[in-house]
This record gives sequence, C-alpha cells and structure tokens, in this order.
Amino acid sequence: MKKSYKSNLLFLKGLVLFALSVSCTQENTTFNPNSVYVNYENGRATLYRAGAPYYIKGGSGRDHIEKIGENGGNSVRTWSLHEAEELLDKAHEHDMTVTLGIEIGRPYWGEDFNYWNWFAVSRKIEELRPIIRKYKDHPALLMWGVGNEVELQGGNKYLVYLMTNRVAKMIKEEDPNHPTMMATSVKLIGRSGILLSNIDIMGYNSFGKTPLFFEENKNYVPRGWKKAYLFSEIGPPGHWEINETEWGAPIEMDISEKLAFLQKYWDFIDSDTVSLLGSYSFYWGYKHEITATWFSHFSKEGAEAETVKFLKTKWRGENPTNFPPRLSPIKINQQFPDINTYLVADSLFQAHIEAFDPESDSVTYRWELWQEEINFHEMNSYNYNMEHLLFDQDSSTLTFRTPKNEGAYRLYIYAFDNQGNFVSRNLPFYAINR
Repeated sequence: MKKSYKSNLLFLKGLVLFALSVSCTQENTTFNPNSVYVNYENGRATLYRAGAPYYIKGGSGRDHIEKIGENGGNSVRTWSLHEAEELLDKAHEHDMTVTLGIEIGRPYWGEDFNYWNWFAVSRKIEELRPIIRKYKDHPALLMWGVGNEVELQGGNKYLVYLMTNRVAKMIKEEDPNHPTMMATSVKLIGRSGILLSNIDIMGYNSFGKTPLFFEENKNYVPRGWKKAYLFSEIGPPGHWEINETEWGAPIEMDISEKLAFLQKYWDFIDSDTVSLLGSYSFYWGYKHEITATWFSHFSKEGAEAETVKFLKTKWRGENPTNFPPRLSPIKINQQFPDINTYLVADSLFQAHIEAFDPESDSVTYRWELWQEEINFHEMNSYNYNMEHLLFDQDSSTLTFRTPKNEGAYRLYIYAFDNQGNFVSRNLPFYAINR
C-alpha cells in the first residue's frame, strides 16, 4: 500500500511539474483594439471587449441567434467549429459575439483515441492551429471554448486536463487577444488551477448543480477555481437529475416549475458581482434530448417558449407583452394519472387538457405519440410520431389507440397562440399486454 501511495504521489507531482513546463511563461499584456481579456482589479474579475466591460448574456445553440439580440442578449456559444465562419458572420451582422467551441477528445478525435499517446495528441493540436489562425481576427469572436465535458469520456481527469491545457497553450500562442474557456459539468479536481494554467475562464454546465458551482466559485472561495468563471450552460434540472417512472422514463417539469428553478438560479447569478462573467442559457434552438421540449427555447416551427420571455426580463429588463397559452396536466379517461401510468396495449383511450390564453388569443393544438427514446441525444432512425393512432388530434381532447407492442411511450400536447408562442406537456406511459 505504501509503495502504491508513493507511486501515485510521484505521478501527480510529475503531472503538475509538466503542466507548469507547458504553461505560458508570461501573460500577454499587449492587446489590439478588439482584444478580449479578463481584468482583475480590487479583487474583482471583469471581462473586457474592445476596451469596455462586457457581461455575457447569451444562448447556447446555433438557431434563431438574431432573437438573442432582440431579447437583450449579446452572445452565442457553440460546441464545435461546424459552419464556424457562417455563424461568426451572422453574429457580427447582428452585433453579437461568439464563444467558438473547439471539440477536442472523444468522439471527435475517434472513439479509440488514447490521451496517453503523446504524438497523436500533438498531431491533433497541430491540426487545430490553422483553424485558430483563420478565425482569431474575426470581429465577432469573444473567446475560445476548449472542449466540452471532455472529462466525462476521457478517463483519468488529470490526464484529460493536461491535454486540454496543451490545446489552450497552442491557442494562446496563436491568439493572445482572446481568452480560453473550458466547459465542465463536474466539480474540479485538486490542482486544477495548475493543470489548467492556460485556461483563463472556467465554464460550468450547471443545471441542477448551479447552487453547488455558485458556492464553489463565488468570491474566489478557497476551495474553488480561484479565477473568473461563467455558466456555459444554464437551464432547468436535467433528465439525469429528476424523478423517473418505474421503467426509467424521466418526468419533465411543466413550464411553471422550470421558470421557478430558472428564477432561483438567476438569483445566484445576480448575487456574484466578484468572479462571475455571465451565462449562456441552454438550449437556444430546438433540440431533442429525452423530449423535444426539455431544454428547447423554441418549437420545431420556431415558436417561442415562455423561457424566452423570462430571459428577456433578465437581459433587457422589459416585461413581455404577450404570453403563451397555459395548459393543465393531461388527463386520461377523465382522471389525472399516476406517475407510473400503465395502459393496456392496442386499446382506445381519451386524453384531455384544459387550456386558456392570458390575452385571449386563439389557441391551436397538436398531439404526438412517440416511443420512449433509448439514446436521448438523437432520435432513433426507426422512431416516428405515431399519427395513425391519434384521432381528433387538433383539439384539446384526443382519442388515441395505444401501440400493439408492449413498451415505453410518451404522449405530447402542444398548444400555440397566434402570436408566435407555444407551450407543451407530455405524459410517459407503459403499454402492457392483457
């Protein structure tokens, strides 16, 4: 045991010493007129862009970015370099900035990529170098996002952080005028400040952990990151943090519950005036993850959820003038179902919701029935909306037939007003054979 402990200690010391050896030896202090940097003065961190303080009010996503600015925001964050030039140009057109993501590690570098392979890592870093040169002078560039939750798939965290730091070092060599940011969803390990010496800003994909990350980092508390940070993804609790049915289907919060959590998180954001540089709301666009509405600020048609209204009040300080419809929970055969809803397969049922619109706008409906997702990141190719099992689906009352195959499914109701707003609810259920 003693020998193993000493070996591990020597290994960690070696990593720390190596991290120091690959760090930038001095901080760049010469900036061009469009430079972005973190200024530390009187114990407070402030992000500066083109010589003026810049507090991030942004959305994580690629779609509808012009609406970020319309609602008082100023920035967009991506996870990769996909269509980077098009996005940067569009952001600049709308007087916005971009935290441009650089996907590193798995899966982009290959499922079998080994971080211990020094030469393979070096080759990948050199492949990124011309990309940094290409975009470093774009007027919409705010900072570089060096990886996103890489530690979740990369194995040994010390090694992952060391590799990430090498990428950040290369970026700073090519572009001393924009900071580097790493996004993580876990608490940082010890010595992270040394291993990640070339990371200027820590980004937290926080969700239900927002209070934890806030406590760990506010006012440079001793156990925290001790540098500036931002919330790189903030939203309601994720499907991995929530109650599930007996068969493992997460229960999505309704919009009022989501807004209550967002308000709570915003109270934390407003209270840190020392080390927090802003936040990016997740997901600015339409994204299917367990459901199509868990994080999405927009429907697939482009209608706005009430989360957009919420952000407008925070970003612009203006109260919305028109709200989406309100929906009651879904009833099945005139009863509010239990959290574990079992329905007989290949049988007829009636679903019903009560709806009203705060401004008495006209309301239209759409019901959908989907098989529960196994891979929550992408829709399975065989999955589809089972419209053939839905009858009278354009009203508040639906007659539907449960699928013949036993298994997990989810029933959705969408309600739209005529002002570009929408609201949704869903009900997971399990179809059982007689």
